[in-house]
Amino acid sequence: MSLEEMQRAALAHDVPGFVDALVALAHTDVYWGRQLDVVRNAIELGKLPFRVPAAVALSEKLSSVAGEDAKCLLDYVIDYLLIEEGRRTDLPDALAILGVAAKYWEFTTYVAMEELGAIVLKTGGALAPEVVAVMRRTATIEGHRSLKGFVAGLEQPLLNRGDVWADRALADLSTLDANWHELVAHAANVTWDALPPEWAAPTPEWENEGHRLLVKVGPDRAREVIVGWLALADAPRAVSLRDRTGYGRERRGDLYNSMVLRRLVWLLGLLPADEQLTRSLADAVETNLRKVPGGPRNRPVAEGAVHALSRQTNTEAGTEALAQLVRLAARVTHKPTAKQIGAAIDAKAAALQATREQVLDFAVPSFGLTEVGRRVQRFGESPGDTGILRIEGTRVDVEWRNDAGMSIGSPPTAVKQDFPEHLKQFRESAKELGRTLTALTSALQRQLSDRQPWHYGTWRALVLDHVVVGALARDLLWRVNGRLCGYAGGELRPVDDAATPPSDGNRELVRLWDPASSPPDEVVAAREWLARHGITQPFPQAAVDV
Repeated sequence: MSLEEMQRAALAHDVPGFVDALVALAHTDVYWGRQLDVVRNAIELGKLPFRVPAAVALSEKLSSVAGEDAKCLLDYVIDYLLIEEGRRTDLPDALAILGVAAKYWEFTTYVAMEELGAIVLKTGGALAPEVVAVMRRTATIEGHRSLKGFVAGLEQPLLNRGDVWADRALADLSTLDANWHELVAHAANVTWDALPPEWAAPTPEWENEGHRLLVKVGPDRAREVIVGWLALADAPRAVSLRDRTGYGRERRGDLYNSMVLRRLVWLLGLLPADEQLTRSLADAVETNLRKVPGGPRNRPVAEGAVHALSRQTNTEAGTEALAQLVRLAARVTHKPTAKQIGAAIDAKAAALQATREQVLDFAVPSFGLTEVGRRVQRFGESPGDTGILRIEGTRVDVEWRNDAGMSIGSPPTAVKQDFPEHLKQFRESAKELGRTLTALTSALQRQLSDRQPWHYGTWRALVLDHVVVGALARDLLWRVNGRLCGYAGGELRPVDDAATPPSDGNRELVRLWDPASSPPDEVVAAREWLARHGITQPFPQAAVDV
């Protein structure tokens, strides 16, 4: 088709002919900007009497148009067709224009969507969920102040459809009680104008209200449901929309949804830490930082999970969260998030009166161990469905038992057949624990030369009484406030077998005993004590000539 045919269709008010001619012009080899000038010089797009029907028809053609240049031309033709639309638009046209907008990721045009939305609401109508979604996404862009104010009053739907996690959440909410709706609404209460580029942090007042709502829905249930949604946050979108920016925003998730999920994840930081929860949060950081065109897949969610972990380091079981932050510090390369992780580790190290190096070396997960050096894993109801993981020296030993309680060389057939995934996780955990023991042994050996002291309370928590580190540290000798001590008979005691040294919070200092700088008689006493208590060390401290 030619330019003349487009002009004839316009004069005849032939919408299909006009649209077909435009699409044909768009498919030429001419740069879209130059072609747009040609079209605008030939026709005053903003004064056509069928502007809205033409814009609707063009928007419906976009998905079948080949080539980015052609799509860009049609995008801008739609803009100029709608340039005069606003508060004087009637209801049918307002609905039609908002329908055009809903086909886009963001609709940053000359159209004031808030004015069109107000027309719909004023007549008692409702905005379609996809229209609310494009308004919310567009409102996140700096400068859209009036649109920000309008969407702040749109409470439904709670989430924008299209992200896999959000679709699941909306489906779940349809079966959950009103307390859940209140909880998600609390997370959705985002005031965009008040958010700095780093998206701020929760206020104490917001956290207090969030905690009240967590109690209402039940902390265990909240953890189960929100972690389930979080696991879907990095999944590709289910609905494809036109992204005019070319920055791959659709690949990075709906920012409105991401901010809601970020705040729900903040609430997970208020729950008691355990290995499963902290691992889920750390995994979410890594998966949502995967690179896609334009940046990380979902940075707001990733950094929300980092905040939750840092919040949990202050709980009684905070070493699990700290261990996951240390794990992330070694893996995350996205600089802003890495900086956030580093700041959380530094803050916790300062609270523990430990060095950053001590935390990085010795904050490790529990790997499911429930006592120092030992984990018992029940796979089923039968006594024979049991695996026992033990730390033996510097290696990991796994033992299986049959129904009679006798040790066998491999997992029972029932475990292999009925619990393949659990068995796989158990074996992978044992392998990772073995690698961790190797790293911990090296870190402990460095303590001999570094001579960096520990504060007693921190040392007990991170080293001696930790279910993993303690399995190595309890076979070593330590100098506690100048006294040579070892662990035997279930307690820490001086090598001279006097009373257990008193603990006075974090005021006592602890160092790994270095025989090279000790008097010969102390080395002899250390050797005799180790032999008397039958202790085999992960590396021989007292193997020096005297």
